[in-house]
Amino acid sequence: MPVDPRLDADVIVIGAGAAGLTAARELKRRGVARVLVLEAAGKVGGRVLHDSSLSQWPLELGPEFIHGECHNLLLDLLQKGLPNKPAATLVELEYPNYYYFGKEGRLLPAAEADELPEVAAMHESFEKLSEASEAGEPPRAEQSLLQYFTASGVPSRAIDLADALYANDYGAVASDVGLREVEVEQKAWTYGEKYLVLRGASLQDAMDALADGLDVRTGWAATSVRWQALTQPGAARVEVSDARGRTLRAARLVVSVPLPVLQRGAIGFDPPLPPPLTAAIGAVRMGNALKVILRLGRRFWPADFYDAVCADCFMPEVWLSPAAELMLPGAKPPFTIVGFVAGERAERVADLPHAEIARQTLLQLDAMFGTPAEPHPASDACDGFVVKNWADHAHVGGAYSHPTLHAEGRRNGFAEPAGDALWFAGEATHEGINPCIHGAMETGQRAAAAVYASLEDERRRGGSRGPASRL
Repeated sequence: MPVDPRLDADVIVIGAGAAGLTAARELKRRGVARVLVLEAAGKVGGRVLHDSSLSQWPLELGPEFIHGECHNLLLDLLQKGLPNKPAATLVELEYPNYYYFGKEGRLLPAAEADELPEVAAMHESFEKLSEASEAGEPPRAEQSLLQYFTASGVPSRAIDLADALYANDYGAVASDVGLREVEVEQKAWTYGEKYLVLRGASLQDAMDALADGLDVRTGWAATSVRWQALTQPGAARVEVSDARGRTLRAARLVVSVPLPVLQRGAIGFDPPLPPPLTAAIGAVRMGNALKVILRLGRRFWPADFYDAVCADCFMPEVWLSPAAELMLPGAKPPFTIVGFVAGERAERVADLPHAEIARQTLLQLDAMFGTPAEPHPASDACDGFVVKNWADHAHVGGAYSHPTLHAEGRRNGFAEPAGDALWFAGEATHEGINPCIHGAMETGQRAAAAVYASLEDERRRGGSRGPASRL
């Protein structure tokens, strides 16, 4: 494409997470010469983040699992091979692996627990949501996932488990999960059911590979965007500025920042965004998530254990991390176990001192794995911990979007451009309510395709030599 010397880039992308990096790569692949990625943090990858203080292995503080073996852009990237990671492989895990019923102090393998009548009723009730979508039945009235399970006659014992299994995985509590968006996600999920983890590499390695060869400027936190709708060929322009007074100009813009950044107005838009976009930003909700990672000097869990969904517990989920490394025969200490809590529960847990969060999680593990001869195996084996509260993470402010009450259809507004000048990407903008990394990557591809089509349309109409922008 012709280069316009009046601009700093043909396209600016705000945000170097999976969506922004994918958008930039796709634009470059399509032949857009100058694509500039601005990232507020000091690294690429967005919510992909790891810790190296507790283990020889990178421990994932953000996303950890690769969800689905079909049509998965992240999986495609990994299967091409990562630079300098010749030994990186993918390992499949069954999820969930164990269930723990906190009120009863009962730990059961998932295959055994799934045979319990109340657990079977819970699964059947949830599966009916996808069956109804496949059968083309009319959508149910909007309600929370908790209301749906209760109205379906799921026993209270299993509702507590469903809150830990389904709602916590969605990044919320069951009373905050909107059923209509759950049905949309169930219908749109075509990726398969496998849970995969990396051995010999981290997800940060994947994000670094995605960023390879791109012009990424870290430490560049956009605070304002001035944009001008396309009224004549060559007239659409955007200006992006930061708090330090730096300003960059481009013909088009992709905004791929986390939803809370938009909701709190950290980036101002002049003129204001069109109604479909503002409605989408206001309607969709992102929950918080908190991880505590415990370092343990010895093994005290069953040989086949890597994960448990825990009903009526401090931490709704606990798992070995990195499972692919620690489940190898002959794996040696230190071992690390993650406790994961999301949504409103995470906000309550986050109010506690970090040492108390670790202590309460260890007590839960003691209850799960303790014996009369050794009642406190976890507490006795722990010699370090890390707590990550995503609500406090700079430039993010939460975990990932979840199926939201009364938000059905609103995410579609994110696919609409503002004046043929700027587009949005990121997991919260996915019309299929897919908050996984590969979902974010899909939205980056979608935005890039729309931007490229707009630039091509302008070029065909002679806009590359049009008048300078009034911005």
